[in-house]
Amino acid sequence: MMTIKRIREYLTATPFRPIRVHLSDGSHHDIPHPEFAWSIGNRLYVARVVKGRGADDPAVKELAVLHITHIEPLTKPKAKK
Repeated sequence: MMTIKRIREYLTATPFRPIRVHLSDGSHHDIPHPEFAWSIGNRLYVARVVKGRGADDPAVKELAVLHITHIEPLTKPKAKK
């Protein structure tokens, strides 16, 4: 089970790595930068950049932590030389 504490660890990691948040309904949301997401209580808010979005497609999605099944990194860490 995903916790808000674990989500915050992903968002505050240094260096930050873009992540994909997967939900129980099969959908997912990408977070390319830590400023695109914030947590309040047991909710995660994810900002989206969508051209030509309508009223039925909000720029910020509210996600219940209860429905977050897992998080995956979108990029692999660079090898240290």
